Amino acid sequence: MNNGGPDDMFKFRRNYNLLHLMVYYALLITAVIGLFVIFMSTTTTRDDNQGINNSLVNGMDKVTDLVTANEREVREVGQRLTGTSGQIKNLYKYFQLNPAQYLTYSQTHMRYNIFYYLPAESSQVFAGNSAIKKLMITTSDSKASFVGTQEKPGGYRATKPLDLENQFSFSYTFINSANLNSYGSLYLVYETKAVTRALRHIAHAKGLQLMVLSETGSPMYRYRGKGVKKAELNRTTRLVQQTLVSQSKSRQQLKREFRYRTVKLENGDQIVALTSRAYVRRQQLQRNLILLLEASAIDLVLVVGLWITFRRYRNRFSRMIKSMNQVSQGDLDVRLTVPEQAGDLHVLATRVNQMLDDINRYIYQIYHLQLEQKDANMKALQSQIQPHFLYNTLEYIRMYAVAEDEPELAEVVYAFAALLRNNTDQSPTTTLEKEAGFTEKYIYLYQMRFPDQIAYGFQIEPDLAKLQIPKFILQPIVENYFAHGIDYVRDDNVIDIKAWTDERQFVHLLVRDNGKGMTDQQLTAVRAQINNQVGASQRQQNIGMRNVLERLQGYFGDSARLTIAADALGGIAVEMVF
Repeated sequence: MNNGGPDDMFKFRRNYNLLHLMVYYALLITAVIGLFVIFMSTTTTRDDNQGINNSLVNGMDKVTDLVTANEREVREVGQRLTGTSGQIKNLYKYFQLNPAQYLTYSQTHMRYNIFYYLPAESSQVFAGNSAIKKLMITTSDSKASFVGTQEKPGGYRATKPLDLENQFSFSYTFINSANLNSYGSLYLVYETKAVTRALRHIAHAKGLQLMVLSETGSPMYRYRGKGVKKAELNRTTRLVQQTLVSQSKSRQQLKREFRYRTVKLENGDQIVALTSRAYVRRQQLQRNLILLLEASAIDLVLVVGLWITFRRYRNRFSRMIKSMNQVSQGDLDVRLTVPEQAGDLHVLATRVNQMLDDINRYIYQIYHLQLEQKDANMKALQSQIQPHFLYNTLEYIRMYAVAEDEPELAEVVYAFAALLRNNTDQSPTTTLEKEAGFTEKYIYLYQMRFPDQIAYGFQIEPDLAKLQIPKFILQPIVENYFAHGIDYVRDDNVIDIKAWTDERQFVHLLVRDNGKGMTDQQLTAVRAQINNQVGASQRQQNIGMRNVLERLQGYFGDSARLTIAADALGGIAVEMVF
């Protein structure tokens, strides 16, 4: 190869030197891959920045909505507790009298047949919202306070000072309308598991930090993504307090270190959502570095492979190489051009052509003559496609949805794949925790089909999570609800599933809804079908619940039973006991 000037270049083009082509092709590959890396790096960085901004907005919106709802609820509860002078007087009497005297007083001073009793009012608050963890009431003329909890919704009198530090709490001040003076306060402390779970499902939330600060700067709620350490969250909290509360530091420092959004509510509380710029840079640098290394590896493999494959070739092999490439792509009708001159190339081309002829003959003899028999075998194999092929296909669709920033579609595909895997699993038993999980995915798919129309809840005692039960004892009952009980015109459809043990160590599984319900005649007929008290033609209508009962009795014995009744919510309650 001559590395000369323009004349040599012209000579290269005229002589068609493959070595020159190989060099230029290697440079072209490197340039194309380099441009692709730049394009992908720019695109992913832009998308990542947009995703981080969206995570800040989404996280802020979710928590703001929750805080606003909690503020409204504590205000409504406070107004309901002290709406009249009689209620205010009753509230004072709770702290002045012993429990028996207070009950007598409340019964004596009923107005218009309305029984106002503070423990009963507290129980109603907990019944109305399971997210409330604690209710507390204080008055200015009493050192004691009223405290209600989820375990004791009726409440009790406490003498210890209230401790609301680092709790997701909201307050309402009781105001005397006559002199506008404060005479007490109501505090509601909320669970944070639901909002934490919602924040974890936000895209690009791995580096998200979010906190709710009271008017004094005390953190009421804090969230950190999986990529944030606890020490880092503590440092961020101090910096936010110094910047946005005490203002001892400039906001420029916060802006240099974080991408953040903040909102200040009417009561003085602040909600702050942040993502560390250092974390973002580190993630983007890591992603771009991986992309660069992958591109470099591909480039190296292509160039080295090209060099090794073609470095000894010359111009007179080009036609033969072109023909062989066609053969390698499956075109067995191509034949090499046999050079006129005797020699190695003549022998090579002749022998290759003979080999191709032999291959075609063997294909005809071995493949075409046996095609009908193999076609029958193929049909038999096609009827035995393994379920994991479907699972892999659904997983590919789910990952594609994740890559396309469609988390809701990805969650739907994941739930459907998990449900399909459970339905094809041949094992006869499972745990109550897994059965509830698959049932929840089944409900979730309907919830995605009819958004904002269906709500559901699961309450399972922790000790029952690993309980072994027959498969498909919850899902058929839930299916009956969606097939016959749900009203798709309404937007307040609810189905609730609970599991607990009684004092006899019997397990209770309760599935209830607020659906269309049944008449007494229909309930009587269904009970007869479940208990096998009708003919075979009528049994087909409720074979699902009858099958559930039979499998329960087969696994737990004849003491297992299944009952169906009208529920107070207006729908149906199905209870299994074993």
